[in-house]
Amino acid sequence: MKLVLIYTLIAGVVAAVTAPIPGTSLLLTALEIYMLVHLAKVHEYKLGFKEIGYTAAAIYGLSTLLQDVALELLTFVPVIGWGAEVLVAVLFVFFLGTLADLYFKR
Repeated sequence: MKLVLIYTLIAGVVAAVTAPIPGTSLLLTALEIYMLVHLAKVHEYKLGFKEIGYTAAAIYGLSTLLQDVALELLTFVPVIGWGAEVLVAVLFVFFLGTLADLYFKR
């Protein structure tokens, strides 16, 4: 769980620094994929290139539908939107990391 909190903090910092710049939500998608691979390694879960590819595609699809659309729309609302963008990024990474941590522990 500590690892998930670290990635959540990193996501918050990345979202806060890049909030005013459109299109930077892809950085968070890359962070999420890296977090999943890292969690799998910590729990000694074997992920091959095929599984990583499927996971990356699923995360990218889910992230694009939910997170990226919200983040990109919030980018155009000065100050309030940028703060909300950080909140959305942090919550998404936290819940994704928590679910992945529970999955890989089994």
